[in-house]
Amino acid sequence: MQLFIALIATCVSLVFTSNTPVCTDEFRLVSGKCLRLFTSEVIHSVAERTCMNYGATLVTIKNAVDNRGIQTVAKNFNNTVWMGLYCFGDDVTKCLWDDASGDSSLYSSFMAGNPQVQTGKCVYYSNVNESSTLGKWYSSDCENTARPFICELPSTYEDDCGNNYNGFCYTHNPAATFTVAQATCEASCGNLVSIHSANENRYLNSLFLQSGSGIFYIGAIRTSRNSYSWFDGSLWSYNNFDVTALRPAGVQCPANPPPVIVTPVPSNPSYCNSALLMAPGTITSPNFLNNYDNYLNCTYQLATLGSYNILLKFTSFYTEGCCDIVRVYDDDNVNSPLLGTYSGSLGSFSVVSTGNSMLITFKTDGSITFYGFSASFSSYVFHT
Repeated sequence: MQLFIALIATCVSLVFTSNTPVCTDEFRLVSGKCLRLFTSEVIHSVAERTCMNYGATLVTIKNAVDNRGIQTVAKNFNNTVWMGLYCFGDDVTKCLWDDASGDSSLYSSFMAGNPQVQTGKCVYYSNVNESSTLGKWYSSDCENTARPFICELPSTYEDDCGNNYNGFCYTHNPAATFTVAQATCEASCGNLVSIHSANENRYLNSLFLQSGSGIFYIGAIRTSRNSYSWFDGSLWSYNNFDVTALRPAGVQCPANPPPVIVTPVPSNPSYCNSALLMAPGTITSPNFLNNYDNYLNCTYQLATLGSYNILLKFTSFYTEGCCDIVRVYDDDNVNSPLLGTYSGSLGSFSVVSTGNSMLITFKTDGSITFYGFSASFSSYVFHT
């Protein structure tokens, strides 16, 4: 069963012509990683987008060897550089790496007093040649400070293929059926692509930009209602499904569908006024599918990794048009730019943040109530 409509068939085959790790796109091999210094000074989001165009992230630093490696790449460059670390709180456990590998609690080199999100949620590395600051990490404002930056790619092996990433070659092919697409890949000693990490998913996003299309087949099939497998037999260790419902292709809904057995939900499934919510997930108005209450004052704080935006998809929306209002803000507080104000009967629609944080508020008055809203939120690459 197909998961995506094919505009492009993407094949992947193993690169095996050399046993010596190499880097592509002018990146430099340092301690098993491919790093590249960009000396132009830009804000953090521009640095992230530049790295993403190579299928890379801003540099991640997981140990002391990695930390010293930055000095190798930035030799004779007496400056500070952006890192791929974003902090949601003043604790290393709240600082998350852009490559989706977790937080910085296992290793960090923060200067005393950092991280400090009041100063800024982004993090930079000091290559300033002073013993007290060299190799230290500092909090910084993300959008009002410009710095050079270092991008990171995994190493690969020498090959003449056009899209060589992490030991595999990726090729675009003309639109075809799923069966023909897989046969085309097999004729080139490959398979339709399997995706095993956030980094590989990011690399495919960079291919979207190159091809001018955002939809293509991947080598996955649904084997049962909640089970999937890769055509190449590799372990199903990563997925990036939207959390909205999937309907099997080619299946028509009957005129009188059977009643749905509703699975009991937790006592507070809406996440109204809960702690920070990391993508992906869902939020609803309180009591959703039943009417919400009067005099509500709900907030929903959403976040994703620093290198992504948030796609908020309302799948159902029905509130009192005059007075029960949902507002979506383009950051983490009500002083942020307003992305939209919504009320009434709106059905399905989407909102995309320009950064990696979003705040939703829902306020009701003391009169009429309806069933409210349900929305999913997920990580998203905002193509500008």
